[in-house]
Amino acid sequence: MVFKFFSSTKSAEKKFKKYVGKPVVTGDGRTIGAIVSIRLSKNDLRPVSITVKMNDGSLREFNVNDVGATFTADKVVLQKFSDEYSGFVSALKNEAASIEERLRDIMDKLNKLSELLIKGEIKEDLYRDIRERLEKERTKWIRQCNDKISAINDTLSEIDKKISDAEKRKGELMIKQVVGELRDDDKNELVGLDDLINRLRKVRSDLLSLRMELEKECY
Repeated sequence: MVFKFFSSTKSAEKKFKKYVGKPVVTGDGRTIGAIVSIRLSKNDLRPVSITVKMNDGSLREFNVNDVGATFTADKVVLQKFSDEYSGFVSALKNEAASIEERLRDIMDKLNKLSELLIKGEIKEDLYRDIRERLEKERTKWIRQCNDKISAINDTLSEIDKKISDAEKRKGELMIKQVVGELRDDDKNELVGLDDLINRLRKVRSDLLSLRMELEKECY
């Protein structure tokens, strides 16, 4: 029994070790990196997690079940992979829309309040009281608006750094391609880098547009 257990363990380790260096792709076919290591369950010897060298050079560990990892003949497919920025941008857009709606609503109330005063349909002390409350509310939302702009600026700096690093690495691989020293794993990395750069530029463009919209409301 002991011999059979160790034999099974060796067989499983050998089976999954062949995936080291293989490309990791998303369900829609995007190459996001390459396998560095695979951790197996001690109970059933099935993959528990995978460590991936991402296209930006970072290492990330994924739970196999969480990302829906499928081990095919020549790659590992993450059916449930979520891009690190997609959730952030989506949430930011929703939050920004809420802030813009609140600020516009407050400005609309302030304008109507001024009209009432000009027409003599509201007493001046009541006008001042309501206006003061609305201005405090507006200040609160402007503060939140500026916080979102700061978060966008921080993320833009992070993205710019990643684009710069990816372009530098791409340049190194292009030199290897010119001199005929590009290996198969280098080719996979090169494809992944192109995809990474394009996606980061798209996110950067979305964030710049969102920042412009917020700036119009905040200032």
